[in-house]
Amino acid sequence: MGPNPIARSKNSDSELPEGGEKVFLEDVLSKKTVVVELKGHDKNAIMAELTDCLADEKVLSDKDAFLKAIKEREALESTAIGGGIAIPHAKHESVKRIFCAMGIIKDGVEFNALDGKPVTAVLMVASHPDLNREYIQVVARAARLLKSEVMMQKIYAASSSPEIMKVIADFDRILHKASVDVSIKEGRVIHKDT
Repeated sequence: MGPNPIARSKNSDSELPEGGEKVFLEDVLSKKTVVVELKGHDKNAIMAELTDCLADEKVLSDKDAFLKAIKEREALESTAIGGGIAIPHAKHESVKRIFCAMGIIKDGVEFNALDGKPVTAVLMVASHPDLNREYIQVVARAARLLKSEVMMQKIYAASSSPEIMKVIADFDRILHKASVDVSIKEGRVIHKDT
């Protein structure tokens, strides 16, 4: 894994990451933005709590404007993907660099999920509009990872933010390795057939 422009930008409040490199979820999460037990009792309270985490990480220049944008995006269509998972996401000028906040909701909240089940884990993605490629990559990667029942069981069993981050990092590496292995195999098959 080479240097990641997203990870380098963590040290700067104003620098936007450059494009071109694969984004791993561990690069866009921090101990401040991973909450073992969210306190909100509805989806708006949950989104506000996660937005506060992003503001504490100094990712947002205007917390209220971003919260409004994330609520507007959620009003268009629920970001609850089923299985107790929601991935609210929005692009806004107030976002200094792409970053995520994640939290667990012990009792679950109604999020208008496709499967009708309450949401127990939320990963919020915040991005600057100029980072569309990275934004799409992070949302897609989050959806693939959070659909893993094995990973989610480990996350639900975790008792600290660093523990949750380690689970995500471990599964993210496994997903990356599997993707690389498939690409190599597909390349060989294509090469063989030509």
